[in-house]
Amino acid sequence: MTDAKAPKLEIRHLRKAFGALVAIDDASLTVGQGELHALIGPNGAGKTTLISQISGEMFPDSGQILLDGRDITRLPAFKRAAAGLARSFQISQLYNNFTAEDNVAMAVQAQSNQRYNLWRNARRDPSLREPAKAALAKVGLADRGNEKVGELAHGEKRQLELAIALSLNASVLLLDEPMAGLGAEESLLMKDILQGLKGQYAMLLVEHDMDIVFALADRVTVLVYGHPIFTGVPDEVREHPAVREAYLGEG
Repeated sequence: MTDAKAPKLEIRHLRKAFGALVAIDDASLTVGQGELHALIGPNGAGKTTLISQISGEMFPDSGQILLDGRDITRLPAFKRAAAGLARSFQISQLYNNFTAEDNVAMAVQAQSNQRYNLWRNARRDPSLREPAKAALAKVGLADRGNEKVGELAHGEKRQLELAIALSLNASVLLLDEPMAGLGAEESLLMKDILQGLKGQYAMLLVEHDMDIVFALADRVTVLVYGHPIFTGVPDEVREHPAVREAYLGEG
């Protein structure tokens, strides 16, 4: 029986080295049900390497990754996705000549292991279209589903990437720099979208915009040279001397 208080995602003592370079050094953290946990750190701190290990794009040299208490450390990325873990904002390809709804529906189809059938009109299949519409609505694109992706603004494409992740029935979302490349208004919109998702998913957020981090995060882990130096609520992170020295700066 699963403990209701057990973390949705747990990282235990991960280590990853590339030759003599230790990119991740004894990294541990947890993300609880409904929690938005932010991961911050200066450039080169190892954030992307850590997220890539959690998502299954690379395996750690040692340590464990648990999803709902299940050890997924050696599972490939597609099996982690099937188990409920989705990485957003690192979508390898959006299909510009298809509509936004088509892109999400194809992700739903791939996740359900349905084979493409020439005799079946996928654009009218409610088992694909309804989850796609629901995911688009969650990210504010309900009225843009029939637009081709190539005609969407950059910020809308970021929203679409999030919709694809949400369509996969994930319970844990890895949000990899969702504000990257967005203008001020687009960033505020994305912030509002993520705020609306809080409580529904366990989310691990990597983000450089500290105003966004401190506005959204329930807890923050600070990573420096691949090692977490502090985890706490935003106010604790702001005031922690080692964090101020290593990342935020005394000014």
